[in-house]
Amino acid sequence: MKNYEGAKKVNIDKIKAVLLYFSDNVENSYITKILKMFYYLDFISFSERGSSVTNDIYYKLPYGPIPTFIKNEIDNLLTNENESQLKDCFDFEKTEFGNLIRLRDRRKKAKDQCFSQYEKELMDLIIEKIGKKTTKQVVRKTHSEKPYLLTEENGIINYNLALLLNGREILN
Repeated sequence: MKNYEGAKKVNIDKIKAVLLYFSDNVENSYITKILKMFYYLDFISFSERGSSVTNDIYYKLPYGPIPTFIKNEIDNLLTNENESQLKDCFDFEKTEFGNLIRLRDRRKKAKDQCFSQYEKELMDLIIEKIGKKTTKQVVRKTHSEKPYLLTEENGIINYNLALLLNGREILN
């Protein structure tokens, strides 16, 4: 998944801020679940406003929709910390259930000025609805949704498929 071509430019500062916000507000911040939370953030935003928050490209992989740039940065942090743009903020804790992403410094918080009011409200709703579910529940949920179902294996999930999600209703 190293190829990251064709996307609008991602904003690493915005991605870090969202990752800080999610990992600070979700008790069991397993990487897979956090990646699905990014998916909901981007696809609901696209369905409601016509643009994503991160501009990342999502692939249909066995564990669901995966944001390419974000996943590559997390993989870099796991395998070669010095190559990751996330190294100043995050560590990982390996557990029997998977890797948890942890804040390196609990005092480090997402900068609210990075978010519009819309983005903050949507992230809070995603945390409320998805953050409390187990990773398995979230994976099952994304696998049953049209953007995932209508995309070929290992294919790019077209943002236009977000229009089939009914916006925030998909979180219920």
